[in-house]
This record gives sequence, structure tokens and C-alpha cells, in this order.
Amino acid sequence: MVVNLSLETSLKVLRFVLCSSLLVALVIGCQDNKAILKESEKHLDAGTPQAAVDGLETFIKTAPEEPKARFLLGKAYNALGRHNDAVEQLRKASQLYAAQPEERTVARLELARTYLRFGDRTSAFRVLRIVQRSTSDPETLRKIIELVGDSYQTKQLTTGDSDNYSPTFSPDGTQIAFASFRTDNGEIYLMDLNGRIRQRVTYTTDFNDSSAAFLTTPNYLFYSSEPKASRDVKVVLQSSGSTPIYAGFNLTHIHSKITRQVLPVTFGARAPRTSLSGNQIIYESNADGNLELYLLDLDGVDLAQFTPEDIEHKRLTFNETDDGSPTFFPDGKRIMFVSSRDEVNQLYTIDIDGQNETHFNPNGYDCYNPTVSSDGKTIAYVSVRDGDWEIYLIDADSKNERRITNDIGRSIQPAFSPDGRHLVFVSDRSDTFHIYLMSLDEPVTREDLVQRLQ
Repeated sequence: MVVNLSLETSLKVLRFVLCSSLLVALVIGCQDNKAILKESEKHLDAGTPQAAVDGLETFIKTAPEEPKARFLLGKAYNALGRHNDAVEQLRKASQLYAAQPEERTVARLELARTYLRFGDRTSAFRVLRIVQRSTSDPETLRKIIELVGDSYQTKQLTTGDSDNYSPTFSPDGTQIAFASFRTDNGEIYLMDLNGRIRQRVTYTTDFNDSSAAFLTTPNYLFYSSEPKASRDVKVVLQSSGSTPIYAGFNLTHIHSKITRQVLPVTFGARAPRTSLSGNQIIYESNADGNLELYLLDLDGVDLAQFTPEDIEHKRLTFNETDDGSPTFFPDGKRIMFVSSRDEVNQLYTIDIDGQNETHFNPNGYDCYNPTVSSDGKTIAYVSVRDGDWEIYLIDADSKNERRITNDIGRSIQPAFSPDGRHLVFVSDRSDTFHIYLMSLDEPVTREDLVQRLQ
């Protein structure tokens, strides 16, 4: 009897030890799995997708039913341009996430993005229709809208076979100044918000005029002018300080057509932007060997009669890399600009006295053409991702980034209306650069989305 009791006790102890060992092994295994997946996510965030692929491919051999591993591997393949392999992994992840609807939606959205990256809109729309029918979540619907078109109601303002570009609003928001190549060289025109041409402002057959900017003094237009080198239009997204630039600035009275030179073309100046608070202009120039930011102030200057010598210029940046595409914040005390530090064009801010430089939006994508809304709360800019040039919005605290254009072709050169209700931009979605007007108070609805997906 004593022997049997001892044997039974020994068996219980043995079972307890075995179960405890198995439990410990399972816990350690789960911890190892989580560590591997977390490490893979770090590689993706750091822009080293091949390292993520190496770890995930090995991991999946031992855990083929782990959906997150499949999902991350699909993202890593996408980053390497292996879109067919990405489709295979993302399809599998969607199947394995069957009991986890939120994760399944994320995987399906990534699958749709992948189809779009190599031009399979039919398959992408099929997946997005499934997601749209299965959700009422506004954030998910917004992400679908971002993938299939503009996020807000948009209309085309200019037409024809000639390129139109560099739009900006008048201070009262009733007109848009823009450049057009309709006369075989760039000239500046004014149109209303329905696209009706109101006036031609410049008449310079040997020069290309662009980048118009309204001054706070009424009826004056400040703009860039450069010699016409060919019959081809030059729509500059970002200048390069290593390339000679022959461009200067002129000032024209809209009604009298009297034009005065502010800077000669030898100064290599482009991309002027005016402040809301006065006749200050911020611009880029490679006059000192590479692209830097400069400030000129026309406050107190008699715009009807002055000489270039009357204008004072102040250099704001002193960097080895190019600094360009500047724009004012509404208070006129800060500037946002583009710089090519670390071989990626990113957005930076700096005070008007050249102090307190800050990297605004650290990420791995080239960014261009920043512009700030009149209330200072929102920044619009161009970002280049997956070979696509689209316009994004981001809050002034560098959070809440969202894409608002998505169409065939490139969308560039955004500009806010003074009341913040509209955004004008340029796109070649119709094979020619035309100007489009987006109504930021008219978001695309679910009903609009259903029609697009059909």
C-alpha cells in the first residue's frame, strides 16, 4: 500500500514537471516569436526590408500559420519591389486573419495597395469592394478613398493642349494667378474659381514667367522670369544648386502693365512666396554656390518707382546642402522649406532671423512644394512614394498625415485659398499639366466611393 501510494505520487510529480516544462517552452516560444516579429517591424521602419525578409522567411518555415509574419513579409517584399511575392503573402495573411476582422482589413488594404503598385486596378478594386461592404468605420473608408481617387470633390479649371502650372490665390480668394504655355512661352494669367480667364498679365515672348505671388499692396504681382531656352515648358519641382540657374524677379502692376525688374536673371532666383503680413518675399537662389534661402522686404518701397539697388536682400541659410521651396507661416515669423539632407528631400522650419532650424517631418520619402494654410494649422505638400507623386496634408504639429490626391499621373504645386476652404494644385492626370480646384469642405462620401469602385 505504501509502495502504491509512492508510485502514484511519483507519477503526479512527473506529470506536473512535464506540464510545467511544456508550459515554459510554450511561453519562451511565444516570447521568441514576438521578438522576431518586433525585430522585423523595426527593420521595415528603418528602411532595411531585406533584413526583415531574411528573418521572416526563416520564421515562417517553423510557423507557417502565423498571420502577422505573412503580413510583414508581404510589406517587406513590397518595399523591395517584389510585388508578386507580396501578393502571395498578403493573400495568405488575409485568410489566416479570418477570426480577427480588424487585422484582416489592414491586410486587405495592403493587398489592394500592392495591386495598385503594379497597375492591376481590377484586382485592387475587387479587394476594396469587399472591405467597403464589410465596414462602417470612417477611418477605414477614408483609407479606401485615398487609394482610389481624390479625398475631396475636385474640378479641372484649365483645358486644352498647353501646360498650365504654378497657381496661387489672390488675397481676397476670388482669383487664381497661374502660368501657362499656351503662347509657346510661359506667361501669367488670372482666372476665376470656375476657370474663366479674366486677364493676361505678362507679355514677354523671350522669357518664361511663372511662380506669381500677390503683394499686400493691391494690384501688384511679383513673379519669376527666366530666358526662354527652348519651346518646352519647364515645370520645376525642386531646383538644384549644382545646376546653373538663370532666373530673376519682376514686379508688374496688374492693370497698368508697368513692369519693373527686382532681381536680374543672373541672380539665379526662383520660387518666390509672399507673407500675409506684409510685402516680404522669401525665395531660393544659388547666387552663392548652392541653393540657399533669401529674404527681401518691399515694405516702405515705392512700388511705382524704384531701382533694384533700392531693395535689400538678406541670406537666411548657410548649409552645404540645397535649401529651397520656401513658404511663410501666417505670422510671417517662421518659414518652412525643403532641404536635401541625408540625400532625401524633407521639410524643415526656421525662424525669419535664421535661428531655430527644425526637421519637421522625418521620414524616408522625398517631400516638395510645402504651403501653409492661412490659419497656420495645416501644411499641404507633395510626397513621392512608390513612384507616385501625390499631395498630402499634415497638421502643424507634424501629426495626422493624410493623402488627399490619388490619380493617374503626378499632383504637385498645392496652394491654399485664403479662407482655407479650397486647395488649388497642378496635375498631369490628363497627359497635360492642368490646374485643379479641390473643395476641402466637400469630402468624398461613401456613395461617391461606391460609384468609384464600380
